[in-house]
Amino acid sequence: MKLKNFLFVFVLFVALQVKAQQPTFLPQFTFFKLDGKAFSNKDMKQGKQNLFVLFDCTCEHCQRESKLLKDNYNQFKNVNIYMITLDEAYIVPQFFKSYAPGLDAKANVTVLQDRNKTFIPAFLPSKYPAMYLYSPAGKLLVYNSGDGGVKKMLKNIKK
Repeated sequence: MKLKNFLFVFVLFVALQVKAQQPTFLPQFTFFKLDGKAFSNKDMKQGKQNLFVLFDCTCEHCQRESKLLKDNYNQFKNVNIYMITLDEAYIVPQFFKSYAPGLDAKANVTVLQDRNKTFIPAFLPSKYPAMYLYSPAGKLLVYNSGDGGVKKMLKNIKK
């Protein structure tokens, strides 16, 4: 009987975990530019799709996906790109210099630091890098966790 109860609880737990998913609309947020200035939803450029990328400077997957994003930048130039990290601000420029030179200097790319560690509980990523493509109205169009995000986003950006 205890085994049946355990199995029931385990199956229920797994079912709830599988059901947990990313929010269907862009959550409210406040992150920080590398110069320390706050940046929130109200600061976003309007009228374009928005790509949010959660990355870690030491993550090999993030390094590869950032390079792919840079290499395919021309196809993303009409998308607002927000690169968010929990890393300390001083190591972020070296990340871009090493893996995606010049990407952080593009007019439509904003690099943000999640100093208050609110991205994970608000957006619910499962692993690095996590990519979220939102419509101009803030509706989630595509989510990807781990490798393959740039290719998946390319298939779904507005041409």
